[in-house]
Amino acid sequence: MALSKKKKILFAVAGLIVVAVGAKVAFGGNKTPEGTMVSTSFVEKQNVEEVLKLKAVLEGTESTEVVSKLHYEIKELLVKEGDKVKKGQLLAVLDSSDLIEQMSLSKGEQSLLEMQQKELLEDRQVEYDKAKEDYEDTKALFDISAASQSELDDAKRKLDDISVKNGVAVLTNSERQTMENMKRKVSIEAETLGDCQICSMIDGTVTRVNTKVGRFADDTDDDKPMFVIENIDKLQMKVLVNETDIAKVEVGQTVEITADILGGESVEGVVNRISPTGESKDANSTERVIPVYIEVGGTNEKLIAGITAKATIHIAKAEQTLTVPYEAVSELEDGSTVVYVVKEDNTIQIVPVTIGLETDLLIQIQEGELTEGQQIVLNPSLALTEGMTVIPQ
Repeated sequence: MALSKKKKILFAVAGLIVVAVGAKVAFGGNKTPEGTMVSTSFVEKQNVEEVLKLKAVLEGTESTEVVSKLHYEIKELLVKEGDKVKKGQLLAVLDSSDLIEQMSLSKGEQSLLEMQQKELLEDRQVEYDKAKEDYEDTKALFDISAASQSELDDAKRKLDDISVKNGVAVLTNSERQTMENMKRKVSIEAETLGDCQICSMIDGTVTRVNTKVGRFADDTDDDKPMFVIENIDKLQMKVLVNETDIAKVEVGQTVEITADILGGESVEGVVNRISPTGESKDANSTERVIPVYIEVGGTNEKLIAGITAKATIHIAKAEQTLTVPYEAVSELEDGSTVVYVVKEDNTIQIVPVTIGLETDLLIQIQEGELTEGQQIVLNPSLALTEGMTVIPQ
């Protein structure tokens, strides 16, 4: 496991401090001690647990914003903030009296058009039957040279000009389109009338009402949705995990949730879902984050949607494992991770290691020739080399 960016920065700064301290010892007094002064600690066996701490706003596991684009006045408002509603439940009724009147006129126009087109087809059928009979008579005369070619062509043209299919009169494309347009107009008006009944799309609680009776449905407070409905019986947190940490997070990991409103209490949660894509942390940042959804388990009446909570994701733990202070692990120029051990003769031994779990204070050593109780250098400088004599502090 490579060192984190934070660790590399601390290591570089610490190295400058060590060099500066060494220079002071070398030149600041009458007596110069042998070796470079170093701050030290010890390899210990202890329990280690790596966690990831994040903040986010508690929200419902399901949420919907109810909006309307209709410029009709709100006639009735049937819910208020805090009301529990069911999917399909009526929330508000818009004034549709003008629309109902318009629908009545449109349906009348449609009925009239249907009647007119029915009569048209009847007349067209009669016309076709007569034109067919005329053509057949003219054809019979033509066959015995009693009618001219032009007379036959004229009879045929009159027959072909009539819109029929398999001998049955039909509407022209234009006439059919006129009827389709009328039917569509009636359908849209019927759909709009249905939209005048504003209903909830989910089971939940009304958390926001941004309108009132007498206002137009499309004219809400600050252009916000008419209603916000949330399922707050089950809460969740959407935390943004840095791309350098996301590999540590897995669905099913336990989470400890705390909030000021809980005092010293905590609530358990679980990592429920990890977004498959990353996003920018904010509009002014190049940092990439991945949304992780934490489901709040159990019940606690103090927790409510809309407040900020802290989530501690339990990544992994190891019991009685070798550990060193965070400041003891360094990364060499070749990328290898090492610990600087102070041998019994106060000389440096550079020991390659593989690190595991990390906390704010400790790092687990998974592999490496380290043993419990060994003295190690804190914040080592790259100026320290294998076999160099040091003065432990």
